Amino acid sequence: MANLCAFISLAAFLAVGIPSLVMGQVVLPGECPKYATQARFNPAQFIVSRWYEISRYPSAFEDDTRCSVVDIKPSRQGALKMSFKGISTTDGGATVAAGNAYFDYGELSKFVVQIPVISWNTTLPIRLWIISTDYTNYAVAWSCNPLCTGFRQEQLWVLGKQTTLSFISVLAKFD
Repeated sequence: MANLCAFISLAAFLAVGIPSLVMGQVVLPGECPKYATQARFNPAQFIVSRWYEISRYPSAFEDDTRCSVVDIKPSRQGALKMSFKGISTTDGGATVAAGNAYFDYGELSKFVVQIPVISWNTTLPIRLWIISTDYTNYAVAWSCNPLCTGFRQEQLWVLGKQTTLSFISVLAKFD
């Protein structure tokens, strides 16, 4: 029975994990960790202006994109409007993806972002947790989704209010 479970896990990894790796996703063994999110998160401070993507794990929906920015604004329907913009590294043109975000699990530091992926003809839900932010300089956002038994897909973004961010200033926040 143990060999059958191992075989099923390997087959699932080959079917799901390998294509994800090829698309640039970070696939790791194990279940999604339960990281703490930003204590006393204040959405009003977080969504008031543009965030610049400083660094990130590879991501299928951001492949071939650089100079990415994220704009978050409240909408009249109670959701948040999110817009991801960047420059295509293949043709230099603008890439834009707009979607909605909702608070996840009733926690203000956790969002479910729904982004339409035209090339896949689907809407991709992304769980986005704000792990840390000082609202004025940086934010660390993280996402984890279970893939199959024993594997998970993680994404991580370091965002800044400016186009560059001093690594030392971020490290100082964690001391």
